Formats: sequence, C-alpha cells, structure tokens
Amino acid sequence: MKKLRTVVSGLGRIGWQFHIPSINSNAGFELVGVSDPIEERLQEAKEAFGVNCYADYFEMVDAEKPDLVVICSPTHVHAAQAIYAMENGFDVFLDKPMARDLDEAKRIADVCERTGKKLMVYQPSRATAVAQSLKTLMDSGIIGDIFLIKVASISYVFRNDWQAFKKYGGGMLSNYGAHEIDRILYLAGAGAKKVSAAMARIASLGDADDFVKILMEMENGINVDIEVNMAASIDFPQLLVYGTNGAVSFHWGDEGPYFNVRHFDPKDRETIPLNDSLAAPGRKYMGEGMSPKSWKEDMQHISDDKAVNFYDKCYDFYVLGKEAFVPLSDTLEVMRIMNECRKYSGWSQE
Repeated sequence: MKKLRTVVSGLGRIGWQFHIPSINSNAGFELVGVSDPIEERLQEAKEAFGVNCYADYFEMVDAEKPDLVVICSPTHVHAAQAIYAMENGFDVFLDKPMARDLDEAKRIADVCERTGKKLMVYQPSRATAVAQSLKTLMDSGIIGDIFLIKVASISYVFRNDWQAFKKYGGGMLSNYGAHEIDRILYLAGAGAKKVSAAMARIASLGDADDFVKILMEMENGINVDIEVNMAASIDFPQLLVYGTNGAVSFHWGDEGPYFNVRHFDPKDRETIPLNDSLAAPGRKYMGEGMSPKSWKEDMQHISDDKAVNFYDKCYDFYVLGKEAFVPLSDTLEVMRIMNECRKYSGWSQE
C-alpha cells in the first residue's frame, strides 16, 4: 500500500484535533512534517509525533518535498500556501473555506488546472452520518419531491478569536456558512439559481459577521433557507426537509440523533374532490376533510457507521485516482454563493 508522505500547515484547532489524528490513524498516510509560527506548538508536535517541525511553511514544503500538503492555516493565507505547493509540484488538501473570497478561490483553481496537481477542500458536513442518512432518505422518495430545505447553526457566543476579524477572513458566513452551503449542494444535488442574504455583527467582539440569513432557489427548483445565528438566545429546529408527501426533522434523543419522518400515501389526493365554485361546501374552512388520511410517523435513528471517513476519501482521490468526494466545482459554487451573499447584503470584508 502506497503511503502518502504528508505535511500539515497549522497546529491550531482543526489541524491538531482532526487532521493530524486522522493522518496518524490512516495506514495510507505518513506524517513527516508540520509548520506553525508558535514555537511551543512545534515543540508539542515534536514530542508527540517525532516529526520535523518548521516555523516557516515555505521552508517545510521545500525541505520535505511531500506527496500531500494539508493546509489548516487561517483563511487569509490559504491562497498563498495552496498556490505555492501546487506550483512546486505537490497535491493539496485545503481546509474550508477555500479562500477569503471568490477571486482568491479562482486563482487557486486556475493554478490547479495549470499545474495538473490535485486539489480538494475539506468540507466535513457532507460526510457526517446525519448528511449521509438524510441523503439516502431524501432519495428514497418517501416524502415525495423535495421543495424546501431549512438548516440552521445557532448559539449565543461573544466570539473573540481570529474568526471574529475580517482581516483574517473570519466571520460566520465563511465559517459555519461554508459548511451549511456545501451540505445543501450535496443534499439538493444542484447549484443555486437565485441567492439573497442578510448579514450583521450582533454579539461578536470583532468586526466580522455573526448573523447570516440566506435564501436560495436551486437550479432544480428546491428552495433553501439557511440561518447562521451566533446571537440566538432561544433554540429552534435546526434541520427540516419538506416534500410533497411529508417532511423530515432532525432531533437529539436519549439514544442519540434521529429523524422524525412524517409522510402519507399520495393516493390520498385522489380521494379529495376539487371544487371551483365560490361557495365553500358546508361553509367548511380549509383543513376540514382536506388533509391526508394516511399520515404515518416514523423515528429513524442515525447510526454512526453511516459517516464517511474523509481521509479514506482522500486516499481514493490522491492515490487511487477516483473522483473527488468534494468536487472542486462544488467548492467554487460555495465560494460563489458566499460572494453573492455579501453583494446582496452589502457586506464588505474590508
């Protein structure tokens, strides 16, 4: 089995807590170097993993000449680091969001095409057991044709780290919004035809956005409502899918996460006569005798084994030549939608 000699840029939250453990636990990867500007983090990595450590990213890439560069650095340096790696002959696995803005993302994509190197962006929301199970449920047709998906990421947080600053590419549109938009692209199976949005800074201590409301019409007609709200003091449902024959809602119970699926037999429509007169029969209001008679409600538990191992998908892509689990076209669509959100809402990242 070929092992990918892998280096990691950035020993912060996502690099230290996800990427490095995933690399070390996957037989297809070998961690050979890490970079970070903070000396104590480098020392920690040296003691924990015995790898070569660099304060300078570019020095690491030049010295190690890896098979794969994993970039977990803050967003504002993604473009420079990804472009340098590909121009020097190395494949790149890039943490989301792809870049600060659409122009930077296009520059990265152009270099990918010109150099012929492989590039994929880490978009974990589509890999979760929830997303994988929901996709299967939607495709089954049990709730009919999907016409509306509502998703939300909510909390109340006085954000005070680098993600709270525009100058670092922060803000919740780029942070949680990139997750939710990508998950929608995966579930809906289409790009966005229309995008509108509202953005604001409410509770954050920095200058970047922490409230985002996005409304989209997808190219296949599905409507989408996304809310990222870090100033939500009251909880509300965070995942709802509506179809012509029912709906799905996501919940957490004592036994873990589950879907509540409420659906009916579409033949019920055939039992209800259509009346085009101006006199309502029996002076009945809407709903009396007009609703489905065969409602069924199911609780479907979500098994952890439905989740996708992202680094297995990386090996498939970078070594075995399979299609990317997250196509670059989807990532560019995420960046385009975020750009449309900023334009529509008048939100500047400067």
